[in-house]
Amino acid sequence: MKKVHQWIIAVLLLPWALGLSGCGSKQKHQKEDSHDQGKKSAEVETPGEGHEDHGDESAGAAYQDGKGISLSEETKKSMGLELEEVGERELAPTVSLTAQIYRAAAEASRLHGKERSGNAYAMALLPMELKEKLASEKKLSFAPRNKRDSRHEGVVWKIDDTQTALLGKIEVLLELPDPKSSLAVGDFVEAQIPLGEKRKMLAIPLSALLETSTGTYAFVRNGNFLLRTEIKIGAQTDNSVEIAEGLYEGDTIAVKPVQALYLIELRSTKGGGHSH
Repeated sequence: MKKVHQWIIAVLLLPWALGLSGCGSKQKHQKEDSHDQGKKSAEVETPGEGHEDHGDESAGAAYQDGKGISLSEETKKSMGLELEEVGERELAPTVSLTAQIYRAAAEASRLHGKERSGNAYAMALLPMELKEKLASEKKLSFAPRNKRDSRHEGVVWKIDDTQTALLGKIEVLLELPDPKSSLAVGDFVEAQIPLGEKRKMLAIPLSALLETSTGTYAFVRNGNFLLRTEIKIGAQTDNSVEIAEGLYEGDTIAVKPVQALYLIELRSTKGGGHSH
């Protein structure tokens, strides 16, 4: 992980370094050419000559529109690039959600709402299509955000569809045993609600998933390139996620580091070298 972080920092600093060297070189040429107007005119007629935009090629990474990212063997090793074929995995259909605590376990029991002391209560909004698949008292597993290795059991407490007309969502309330009162109001938890028995489905490691503001993606091998490809996902566990659309069995994908790969693409398409 340390190597990946160092590699990302190197990519971020690259345009700054190139800008310094390129600008200095250009200033030197302009000073020398001030004595030769004919030569200077010739250079103006051929802009960009001797001042090539290298992008990330000098760092062993390059991006081509429609093809994807290409990496040198040395860069692959320094990044810790890992590839894997897409295949079937045995997963249980599961709803994964993020819920926020609205009532702490230390609060007294309530007769009206029937909340019980010793349990924290959390709320999440889910698509209304899931209403028929969820039910009160359905068991779930949960963990505080950023502590996925510390999982506990809880239940779906209530399902409220009064928000459906306004938001197109259902409100799902969770009852989470918390004898140590470790969950405070405002905290977030990651919960998973199983919807059925395990079955084989096309799936990829969770680490291969790239979630952005524009959609969900995976980097798929495209010849000598890695092409960011939009996908649709289904059931999800701690380690794997079902592929509903976008990938086929036998496709080769990057398992990690997908964030570093995305940074290379952004650097090439959004930052795009240096100019004057």
